[in-house]
Amino acid sequence: MLNVILLIVLGSHSPHRVQTQQPNSRTDALRILKGCATRPITLGCSEDTAVYLIDLYEKGDRTVLKSLLDAGRTSDGALSEVLGDFYADILVQRPRTFLEGLRFRPKKEQQSLCWLAAARDGSGMGADDVRDVRRNLTTIVSGEVRLAPVARICLREVNKVRKRSQ
Repeated sequence: MLNVILLIVLGSHSPHRVQTQQPNSRTDALRILKGCATRPITLGCSEDTAVYLIDLYEKGDRTVLKSLLDAGRTSDGALSEVLGDFYADILVQRPRTFLEGLRFRPKKEQQSLCWLAAARDGSGMGADDVRDVRRNLTTIVSGEVRLAPVARICLREVNKVRKRSQ
């Protein structure tokens, strides 16, 4: 994640950058982030908006998770890298939280968001993270009826991404 943040700070991640808007508040950032779900991107949304909200999440504001997951539905480029890294961290550290966030979403969306988590910033998860995620998801599949379907989907996506990166 640090390398993505450094690229954002240095401005070298996108040579043809769309004019973006810096969020001034949580409410402002949530409004701007909605623009990432449109094509072309509107409201000045960029990966900077996601980084701002991820920082709020990491400081304890769990209410922004839904919006950050929504942004991943249509993300591409630098936004996908930032979101994929964030999703991976949650899947590794709090798998049930990640799965609960996906639980009521359509199956295709669950697959896409799990794939983004497995891909991280494009480099894929490290071997230790893959091992831990597989173990946690397998435990959830066999023991938690309400989360088992989405855990199976995530496990498949983690295995797909891992197979491609080997």
